[in-house]
Amino acid sequence: MTSQTYNRLTATLATGIFLIVSVLLASLSTQQSADPLLRRTSTFFTDPSGARALFLVMQQLLPGVGQWRRPLNLLPPPDAPDAPSTLIVAGPARPISANQVKHLERWLAAGGQLILLSADGWPVGQRVSSARVERTPGADDGEFAQTETWLSRYAPALRWTKAGQINTGRAFGSSIPNGEITLGWRRSFAATGNAKVIAAANNATMAIEIPVGQGRIVAVADPMMASNGALRRSDNAVWLISLAAGWRQGGILFDEYHHGFGQKRGTAELTAAFLMTPWGWCILQIAAAGLLYIFAYRRRFGRIRESPVPDRRSALDLLDARAGVLQAAAAQGLAADLIVQHLCYCLTRTRSKNVDPANLNQEMANLAKTGAAPAAALQALFKKVKNGERLSERELVDFGRSAGETIKGLRP
Repeated sequence: MTSQTYNRLTATLATGIFLIVSVLLASLSTQQSADPLLRRTSTFFTDPSGARALFLVMQQLLPGVGQWRRPLNLLPPPDAPDAPSTLIVAGPARPISANQVKHLERWLAAGGQLILLSADGWPVGQRVSSARVERTPGADDGEFAQTETWLSRYAPALRWTKAGQINTGRAFGSSIPNGEITLGWRRSFAATGNAKVIAAANNATMAIEIPVGQGRIVAVADPMMASNGALRRSDNAVWLISLAAGWRQGGILFDEYHHGFGQKRGTAELTAAFLMTPWGWCILQIAAAGLLYIFAYRRRFGRIRESPVPDRRSALDLLDARAGVLQAAAAQGLAADLIVQHLCYCLTRTRSKNVDPANLNQEMANLAKTGAAPAAALQALFKKVKNGERLSERELVDFGRSAGETIKGLRP
């Protein structure tokens, strides 16, 4: 066997093994589950489930047709300049939040028109697929109901039928041009309550009108009525355009935000939107308290001023205070030294010469010669103080009194 023949056999065998393994894996693999988000009635899609054809036709016939890719709470009011008067929401894949519900109610009350094509009433504030509905106890097999939805707040008696093949028929209603038109649908309303029917065909109700303030809600049972596939077989586009054009003057917007095509917003806009929430107000209060603490902590407001010193009531208070200190310390020597220093100070002022404790004895001897009565007693007590002898309390009192009398006698 040559090398060329060997290589051909090897390639053929490898190719056969690859084909066998591929077929085996394909047969064992499970069928892919249907994702309802892959069939969105969005104006971006050109497949049979999309609504690109209706969007392009409206752009050719009506002014101010566009796409809305932001939350509905940012929708301008109908009376604002260049504001839309009609909002078309076809088969929303995402629920509507509570904040958007409140703003949409105000927008409708101000004169806006909402054309809602939904098979479950548009859930509020919960992650529920547009294809999921709940059976109502006691209802027929072909009837469905959905609780906690946008439409249940205005028409709680609404019930939807099962989805089937696309049906076509001559429809009659107040909003249909010339009174008659051919519509195609897969789902209709099984029960409408007291709501006003504006489109019906073959004894099947397809659309109702719900007034809200100065505006209205046009609820369509089948979201696929706006799809590209349904527009080929019927006059759904003509009917939907007449609904939008028959309302007030203003722009027409297709909601793409609830199809998952939200517009990217900048950091500043997102931050402002977050600060308007309760958590944002909490962050602002914490930041304000932190800035106040940073700028006010250990800071003086105004000029520096010393604390005021309390006024003394009298000289006796100071004397009592000093006497109390000396008595508590039992400092007789210190008390005697203070008396001697004060006596030297008074003699210096009187004699006009310096008198210190060294020559105080000579001065007191001179005072004794003049016949001053307390001078002799003061001289005797001063000798004891000078020799370091301890004076009794009585002698200390006599020493202070004699010094005071001597100082008093020196004054002119």
